[in-house]
Amino acid sequence: MARCRARCQRGTHGSPVHWGILGCARIARLQVIPAILRCANAQLQAMASREPARLAECQAQFGPFSAHASYDALLADPAVDAVYLPLPNSLHCEWAIKAMRAGKHVLCEKPLALNAAEAERMVATARDCGVLLMEAFMYRYTERVRKIREILDSGVLGDIRSINSTFRFLLDRVNTIKEQPELGGGALYDVGCYPLNLIGMIAQDEPVETVVACDRAHGVDINLSAILRYRSGLVASLHCGFNAFGRMHTEITGTQGTLLAPDTFLDDAGQLQLITAKGCETIAVAASDRYGSEIADFSDAILQKRPLALTLDESLRNMRVLETLLKQSRS
Repeated sequence: MARCRARCQRGTHGSPVHWGILGCARIARLQVIPAILRCANAQLQAMASREPARLAECQAQFGPFSAHASYDALLADPAVDAVYLPLPNSLHCEWAIKAMRAGKHVLCEKPLALNAAEAERMVATARDCGVLLMEAFMYRYTERVRKIREILDSGVLGDIRSINSTFRFLLDRVNTIKEQPELGGGALYDVGCYPLNLIGMIAQDEPVETVVACDRAHGVDINLSAILRYRSGLVASLHCGFNAFGRMHTEITGTQGTLLAPDTFLDDAGQLQLITAKGCETIAVAASDRYGSEIADFSDAILQKRPLALTLDESLRNMRVLETLLKQSRS
């Protein structure tokens, strides 16, 4: 492995983490950059794009930052501590590794990589270079997920036997990267990775058996369902797609009760329903700032030199499962 560049001295305790953004992706402009601007321990330092007009638009919208005409130039910028990587899925491995070898911490959009081998190279680079790498599952920072975990930890549901989780929407935009196989398009990569991550968070294991049913178009999966069976006796199902009306919902059932979690991956206010022998209890969920909390936590982990909430071992485990499901969907 190529030798890592010396870590920069910025981002030390008490200073904001200086962020660089690779590209002007929609999610960066609409969600992550505003989140950086909301965080006391983070600062927008630089952006890179081969389109000067896009950089100028971002500077007009978000204020001054260092504008770079290439990704390599941003990675060579000594003022940048951490990089947010919202590039197409097919570019995650290449540019995350380049960033980490340049001494930058990396928050990489989900999915972490296209397959387990890429993810393993990324994780090995992070550990070799002594930098932080995290898959950007922002939903893990919501009050909704905090309450779900609290209920699971309480044991009120008993032994978990069934999880059903769905995330789908109607894709009404044409020529998007979501339908381009060479860029890592497809429903499982795009939205199915959320239910898979949630199931992995609960199961804390890899399934011993998987079955997949899938419809494909444009060379990618557009409607996919999977059954995952675990050695604990848990049977989980996930559904994803972007060829029909939107749906986001999770049902978790144990030997003593069921938990219903509408809008599972959102951060708006809502409610959970806990159903047990005692009846049905409605649990209020407060609105959260999932992107802001993610940036603040990642920045704090850099400043405090502490582990991240979402571990690389978890990302590797889920990537192995995702790869298995994708292979079955193509057979």
